[in-house]
Order: sequence, then structure tokens, then C-alpha cells
Amino acid sequence: MATTPDEEFWSKHARSTLGPLLSLAGTYTASDQASHLRFFDEHVASCLGSQHVEPKVEYWASPDLAGTRFEVSLNLTTRGKAKVRLSFDLIRDGTGPDTFGENNAREVLHRLCSATDGDPRLMDHLMEAFFLSPSETEALRNKVRPHMQIPPACIAFELEGDRQILKAYIPVLRKAALGKSAVDVTLNALRDLEPLGYDLSYNLDLLDEYLANRQGEVNPVMIGIDCLDPKANQGSRVKVYVHCKTCTFATARDVITLGGHLSGEPTLKKVNLLRSIWHLLLNEPDGIPDDKIDTWLKHERAPGAAFSGVLFSVDLAAGKKMPDIKIYVPVFQYAERTETAYINTNAVLKKVGHEWGQTGRFNEVATAVFGGQKAHGQSHLSYSYTESKGVYLTAYFSIPVFHGEQITNAYNILD
Repeated sequence: MATTPDEEFWSKHARSTLGPLLSLAGTYTASDQASHLRFFDEHVASCLGSQHVEPKVEYWASPDLAGTRFEVSLNLTTRGKAKVRLSFDLIRDGTGPDTFGENNAREVLHRLCSATDGDPRLMDHLMEAFFLSPSETEALRNKVRPHMQIPPACIAFELEGDRQILKAYIPVLRKAALGKSAVDVTLNALRDLEPLGYDLSYNLDLLDEYLANRQGEVNPVMIGIDCLDPKANQGSRVKVYVHCKTCTFATARDVITLGGHLSGEPTLKKVNLLRSIWHLLLNEPDGIPDDKIDTWLKHERAPGAAFSGVLFSVDLAAGKKMPDIKIYVPVFQYAERTETAYINTNAVLKKVGHEWGQTGRFNEVATAVFGGQKAHGQSHLSYSYTESKGVYLTAYFSIPVFHGEQITNAYNILD
């Protein structure tokens, strides 16, 4: 049970968003739902810190992090059941001996790994690779502005039945901020994972060659892992998140094919399906002319914000020779009203033949859960396609933090 006023606040917040989303997903029994809300109270609420944010605090998040301390998402595939996930950023105020919150991140991640019966080895490896040494901490402290929040990690849980599967995401940005090559730091860390059961060498060579050819245009920003024993869970993944400043279809096609290195029938179908829904992702419901779609650049509501451009994840799974690449489009940048994002996402689902789009269920569920909120809305929509899962879409619901804006009272959405 929640024991402090802040924990009680977060518990109430979870029951206003996570609770109804679990109920309406149609996948979880009443017992499953109770298990996830109990887990939130016992293990997550205490990680979220104060419900209040100091007016002077600035928030520096890479484009892949939630941009809010609590985010829920809904995953829908054309060949599977709806799944709910939750995630949050670990943030500290930049004061005291744990300047960037990395010691706290280690403690929290190990505690949550134990609570979910996870495997900490990949997580430990990434923290060793990407967290700062004492001298690096001091050097970076002198580079960032006072009151700057820099999340040391993002934590997520996939909710399977009544189980919670821990996912850890470690940003590369600190090492890069110290003048190190984000590509070198990322690839060197991942090449050392093979003793744990991952043979990633072929995929990493592909990614290395692609990033070398797109130097400065496609930048690694974060690594994500499933906190599972990779030998016992062949579907567990290492995910390399890369960011592009330009959100065009030509950019998306280039990353999804790794510059043409991935060219099989499933990849071609993935690209063609993305092309068919691209206008909806950019809030152009009337379509984009065929001769302009490659370079069509939609004006962003908050250019230069942490969520500018477009994000991709290169998913590297044990036993799979080719990576699966997902795109994450910041739909809030193009739809001023969150209701518009719901309508567009519903149209995307209808376009790809998903039942939730054909019946209007996505719009109904999103409106029912978030329609009465003052700030929560859809921030991103991710897309992929594989032969096994079909079309894969995840809608993320959070409070996007615009660069340079104060986030005081950002969570004042329950009154």
C-alpha cells in the first residue's frame, strides 16, 4: 500500500489511467488487473518521487524517454491480443553526492529486477558501459546548467497476464555529452554481450556500417533490454534507439532498410504499409501527393523540443539474423488536439485491417480513459511489421514536456 502523500498521489494517478486501460484492453482478468495495480503501489509509486516540480527545474530527456514521470501505452498487433505497458523516468534534482541519480538508478533497477524475478546481467553490463566514472561525473557537472534534470534511466514493464516483465533503458547521452562517439560507445558495449548468449555480431556489423554512412544524421541515443535470461528466453531483445532530426518518409525508408541492406519481402511489405499510413501519422487525413511523399516535411508544433524529429529502434533478438526496426512518430507534434491523434490512430488501425480500427474501438477506449484528463494525451505511435506478428502498433499516452517550458503542476490532472 502507498504510505506517503506522494505515493498516494501516484497510486490515485495510476488508477485514473492504468486501471481503466487494463480493464478496457479486453486481455486481463479482474485478478490480473488487481495484480498490476498492487504491483504499482508496492514497487513503482515509491520510485516516482515528488508530485511537485520546482519551478526552476529544466528537463533534459532524449527523444525516446517518456518526457513525463509516468506513461502508459497500448500495444495492438493484427495477430495478437492487446497488451498494456507502463513506463517512467528516474529523475533526480542534480544535487548531493549522486549528481545524476545513477547510484539511485542501480538500486532501483536491482530492486525491481528482484521483484519481477528478472535477470540483471544485461542490465548490469549496460550500466557499467554507460554510467559515468567519478571524473566523468565531475566533468559533466560543469557542463550542464543548474536545476537540470537528466534521467539516468527509463524503466518499463510489459504486463503479461498477471506478470510484470521488467525492461531497462539506459541513455547514451551522458557519454556523448563528454565528447565521446555515441556510435563507438554503443557498439563497443554491445559487442561484449555475446558471453551471455547473444550472438549479435552480424547485426552489429550491419548497424555499424549503416551508422558510419549516416554519420551525424542518425545518432544512437539509448539502449533498451528485456531483463530476462537471454539463454532461456530466445525472444528477449537488445534494442538500439537511434534518432533522426528529420521526419520524412525517405528517412523512415532508409532506416527501416538500413540503407538498402534489408530488402526481403517482409521488409518491402513493412515499407509499403508504412507508406499507406504515413499521411495519418503526420495528421494529413486528406493524403500526401505520391510525388511529394518522400520529402514531405510537416511543421512541428515544438521544433527543437526533446521530441523533435523521429525515433527508431533496431531490435536485436537472440537467434534472429535480421533486426526488426520500429519507427516512433511524435504524433503530438502534428495534431494540436489529442482527440485528433486518437482519430488518426484509429484510422491507421482501420487501414491495416485491425479490428480495433474497423469498429472504432481504439478511439472509444482512448477517449474513455483519457478524454477527461487535463494534460494526458497521445504522445507517440510506433509501427512495425513482421511475418509472425503482422502489423505492430503501440500508442503512448503521456504528458509531453516541451523544451524550455516549466513543468510545474504538470500532474495536476486529477482534480
